[in-house]
Amino acid sequence: MTVVPAVLLAASLAVGTVPGFAAAVAHAVQEAGTGGLVHTSVHATPLGVLLGLASAAPALALAAVGVIRPRLLAAPGRALPPRRLQSGHVGDYVARLLVGT
Repeated sequence: MTVVPAVLLAASLAVGTVPGFAAAVAHAVQEAGTGGLVHTSVHATPLGVLLGLASAAPALALAAVGVIRPRLLAAPGRALPPRRLQSGHVGDYVARLLVGT
């Protein structure tokens, strides 16, 4: 259950930090067919890599807190009534989408 998020996180980190990986991904997407869209080459800069790592670090820290100490991120008591309305059934998501739109 954690394999997919781990792979996506690793791939997003690789696109931002490994030189040439972003170009390879862009080429693969272009080869797969993009409906006539033209891709431009992507160049990694040191500032871009630094910003990517700086934004990934707090996300990883927050995820670690959520896994190690979930009570720190638990919803307050006033949030429990709306949370009880969510059963996890697909129909709940569809109903909320329709009401929201």
